[in-house]
Amino acid sequence: MTFEKFEKLIHDLQTQEEVVHSLYKSNVDLIEFVDPYHGIIHDLILEIYGADGLDWWSWFCHENDYGRGSLEAWDENENPICYNLKSLWEYLEKNKKECTKE
Repeated sequence: MTFEKFEKLIHDLQTQEEVVHSLYKSNVDLIEFVDPYHGIIHDLILEIYGADGLDWWSWFCHENDYGRGSLEAWDENENPICYNLKSLWEYLEKNKKECTKE
């Protein structure tokens, strides 16, 4: 996946999550509606980037608030990783699982 597509995907997801959160604050609960979409996104990220990639994706988006949080991560050589959107994409692309053709 190109960085441009990845960036748009992340931006669109972030925007939609902010809309849902805003509605929730106004007592509009869409959890039953949006949960299936989260499952689809989960499955697609798992298929493209594998379990490790899904973990990093989830960490970046949810635990580290799309990179706006203060969490930090390092690789086995103590180099910072997944510290912004570009570095997350680079890490995921470099370490994605090899898809086998059927």
